[in-house]
Amino acid sequence: MRILLVNSAFHPRLLGGAEFATWILARALSRRGHEVSVLATTARRDEGRRDGLETRSCEGVSGRVFEASSGGWQNLLVREGERRPSLLRRGGHHFTQVYDRRWHRLTEVAIEECAAEVVHSNTLVGLSLAVWTAARSRGVPVVHTLHDAFLACPRTTLLRSTGQPCSGGPLPCQVLRGLKRHRSRGIQAVTAPSHFTLRRHLDFGFFTGLPAHVVPNALEGELPPPTPPPTADGRGLFLGALESHKGVDLLCEVLDRFLAEPGLDFGFDFAGDGGLRPRVEALAAKSDGRVRYHGVVHGDPKASLLEGCSFVVAPSRCEESFGRTLIDAYAHGRAVVASTRGAMPEVVEDGGSGWLVEPEVEALDAALRSILSSPEELRRRGARARQLASRYSLDRHGEDFEKIYAEVVRRG
Repeated sequence: MRILLVNSAFHPRLLGGAEFATWILARALSRRGHEVSVLATTARRDEGRRDGLETRSCEGVSGRVFEASSGGWQNLLVREGERRPSLLRRGGHHFTQVYDRRWHRLTEVAIEECAAEVVHSNTLVGLSLAVWTAARSRGVPVVHTLHDAFLACPRTTLLRSTGQPCSGGPLPCQVLRGLKRHRSRGIQAVTAPSHFTLRRHLDFGFFTGLPAHVVPNALEGELPPPTPPPTADGRGLFLGALESHKGVDLLCEVLDRFLAEPGLDFGFDFAGDGGLRPRVEALAAKSDGRVRYHGVVHGDPKASLLEGCSFVVAPSRCEESFGRTLIDAYAHGRAVVASTRGAMPEVVEDGGSGWLVEPEVEALDAALRSILSSPEELRRRGARARQLASRYSLDRHGEDFEKIYAEVVRRG
């Protein structure tokens, strides 16, 4: 089958979970014999063509990668030192994501170039929902995957600026959601990595009456050989965006407390980047090696951190759509401490593969202290995590999407 995957950016520009998920799906489908092409932005308004598409290849992907400069009024990939756009510009940018005439035209070109039989859209920031309109104009069915709350919330997190949960949002957010909901009528099927994410969008009135499927995220490849946790069972790991909506400030406050207790034996590693990087770096600088910051990691360096830790912490305040870090931990037989928010309770067995805690300082403090005092329990839960990892195989992931594509093409 000829498949066009569409996402805000594509490998090696790994901005977040959607980019990673699209990349590994493209490779999985290619290995299964499909002709897979990709349409994406360069993640910058000042990089790439504006009047056409540039093409490149990507190792493991059978078709071509089509790219052009990002649409809207702000960059997806922000360089260090760049000023944040004004509130007015950010607000205007969100409304440009409803329909971008340039990306309508570019999507039609990509569909024609690769003779796509199905379009699979993912996160569409920088391209806009014009991707759906263009596919409809070419008579090509669309499958859309919900990786976050982009359709329902301009922040994509369903959090207010204070960090508190947001159920509906102010009037501009409601208007924007209504415009996106109207555009969503042009797709043929919707998928999400969790029941939570799918229900959340259905509650907001999206995708009424459409075929809807839950397809969990997948591991990058085969399960690595099992490795026992380090002899010293007190080293934790955080992987991801260093932002408050990920609970990094809560984690830093707990670790600050631990550092103030000289007799407490623990260690912690951070990997990622974001607005709270200075706080993490400051914490590491005063920790005498107990807290370490590694920057952004992928591939072997990421695997080494997972093998070297005893447990993984994911204390998000936001309503996570899945939580890829959780299954990465499972693959290495590491238990997790995860937030009760969003889809995390679908992935984590509280008392089985890990601990579920409220994203609050006291709750997180208590959970980590429990881990440090119970190494046998930590190893037991890590063993259960490894058992659960087989649920998230890449082959099963590719096969699930094959069936969905075949169904929408058959229906026409």
